[in-house]
Amino acid sequence: MITRKRNHVLDSRDGLTRRAFMERAMVAGATVAAASAAWTNHARAEGSRGGHLVALANGGATSDTLNPLQALGADHATQAMLSCFDTLTELNADGEPVPSLAESWDVSADGKTWTFKLRDGVEFHNGKSLTAADVVWSLQGHLGEEATFAEGTQIVDSLESIRADGDNEVVMVQKEVNYDLPVHLSSFGLLIGQEGENDWGKGIGTGPYMMTEFEPGVRFSGERFGNFYRDDQGYFDSVEILNVLDVAARTSALRSGEAQVIGDPDVRTAALLAREAGIEVIETPGTQHYTTAMRTDLDPFTDNNIRMAVKYGINRQEILEKIFGGFGYIGNDIPIGKGQQFFNSDLPQREYDPDRARHFLREAGLDSVDVTFSVSDGAFNGAVDMGVLMQESMADCGINVTVNRVPGDGYWSDVWRQAPWCAVYWNGRPTVDWMLSSSYVSDSDWNDTFYQNERFDMLLREARGEADVDTRRDMYFEAQEILHNNGGTTVVAFASFMMAQSTALGHGPVGVNRRMDDSRLARRWWYAA
Repeated sequence: MITRKRNHVLDSRDGLTRRAFMERAMVAGATVAAASAAWTNHARAEGSRGGHLVALANGGATSDTLNPLQALGADHATQAMLSCFDTLTELNADGEPVPSLAESWDVSADGKTWTFKLRDGVEFHNGKSLTAADVVWSLQGHLGEEATFAEGTQIVDSLESIRADGDNEVVMVQKEVNYDLPVHLSSFGLLIGQEGENDWGKGIGTGPYMMTEFEPGVRFSGERFGNFYRDDQGYFDSVEILNVLDVAARTSALRSGEAQVIGDPDVRTAALLAREAGIEVIETPGTQHYTTAMRTDLDPFTDNNIRMAVKYGINRQEILEKIFGGFGYIGNDIPIGKGQQFFNSDLPQREYDPDRARHFLREAGLDSVDVTFSVSDGAFNGAVDMGVLMQESMADCGINVTVNRVPGDGYWSDVWRQAPWCAVYWNGRPTVDWMLSSSYVSDSDWNDTFYQNERFDMLLREARGEADVDTRRDMYFEAQEILHNNGGTTVVAFASFMMAQSTALGHGPVGVNRRMDDSRLARRWWYAA
């Protein structure tokens, strides 16, 4: 049986669900963050510290780096980065910001000035103590010439100033009010390094593991840091995270015991895998979604009629069932999930409709159109098969698709944002503003459709500082409607995060914002007793 880990995680001793445990704790006066931490301790009580973890991720490439200023977000690299380094905050399984390097934070009455207090006793792997100056230096690096991590630059550039107040407080003043700042500071690329240590590749951070090897796109290995400042993370003596693109090879390694956990198992055989002794398959509904990106600055996608024809020419239900095993739901050309705050539920669900697709072709003055779709299973498992299904469904719409199969290595540097039309996956973001601002506003470096719309940009700027919830909702609804009807993104499906693990491993509630427990699996999991 496949375990759905979002809201129903059972403790083997008394059958108490996470939700029931949280409710009891909060009735007793605990905060959400404290109750969540208590649940993890409760679930971990029978676990043990030690052992060697082998985890298999996918999506990495030889162009990967540990340098957060140039992060791309591939699973293998982010797991490695977050094994060595920390962020100021992290998100719990409910998507709420909780302390990491920042012990606490306060905001001024006008919502602009934030003060983050750092934990005491935090050390880097070389023995130096963490100070506020390290935080300021690390974040300001995202405004430097070598910075290419668009999300990090965007977040830091939203600050009017950032300064150290003594050794253990950091003061950030925003240009415009954005109450989501503590959420944004959990971004996998906003890592905190040692002031003046420009070689991030050494892996000298404050995280639970000291790097012993990093071969981009191949392997990361690390050993437990004895002076790690937390006792609720970093349980293994050593970890090894391998990038294995072939899903059959990942599955074979899990079955043989060579690996204890794998990301992205084959959803078409997940139910069979879950029946095997000693293996558990975990489905975590979250913000992960799969898209195709049409560059609106390149023909033929400069014409919105062509874009609309493509949107109606994709048989999303068929792709959901055949490529994603039915684990999820079809998309509606907005990158916001149904369970997220401010999801626009008023938009009609876009379905496969050859007649509507041909209508938009005629509006473009065409009977048919030839397009090329660039794709690789290096983008995600089943991406090539998805392209073939799209080719077949669009043939009945007058859209002649050539599926251009490209190498997996280098896909995110050589194909994404380069090809006129390509396959993309997104882990998603916990807030509407973060998702839309990081990847859809006109000036974002991750705007992979190169879509430009002044009204859309203005709505996001105004909404993030709007205190009235109803007004804010109306703004986000309109922004989503613009993308739905005019944008260059087809959101094909929202698919659950999938992992398969040995039952020898234990863990708390699984994160819903990135693959493999928010890219923090190596630091959050442990061996069960």
